[in-house]
Amino acid sequence: MTDRTRQVQSRRRLRKGYQIDLSDLHAQCEANYHRLMRLFPEYEQQGQCVFEAGEVSVVLEVTARDRYTTDMRMRYQGATPHFGTNSCFDLRLYHDARMAEVVHCSTSRRFEARYRYPNPDMLQRDEKFQQNRFAAELLEFCLTNGRSVDTVLADPDRRPS
Repeated sequence: MTDRTRQVQSRRRLRKGYQIDLSDLHAQCEANYHRLMRLFPEYEQQGQCVFEAGEVSVVLEVTARDRYTTDMRMRYQGATPHFGTNSCFDLRLYHDARMAEVVHCSTSRRFEARYRYPNPDMLQRDEKFQQNRFAAELLEFCLTNGRSVDTVLADPDRRPS
């Protein structure tokens, strides 16, 4: 399904009333888990990993470890106030399901599955999905443009000699 098709379907759903699309949310959470594993494969042994891309800095920090879950905080900041200053996401990684979801954001409290609109906080109806999408874009930005301060990531285009 193309991005354009998803946008059109999303607009139709909003006109009819927002319906949670669990398959889209789960797909996003699964993709985020795999991005995190590529960025921070040593999460079990190390407490944090730092990435820089130009003036942007992203820190992945393990805040709790359990048998089936790991909690991480993803802090991001840029030199310009437009990007966000000292903002963060709290992520929960579910290792048995291979999913990572945003459970808290510094700009709001715990997310509900959906919100009535308008609401006093002016949150979007699909705020949870949008926060997970933003985390995905930030993780993808690190994979594409980031440079790990701690470790060297393997170059997928480089062939072993």
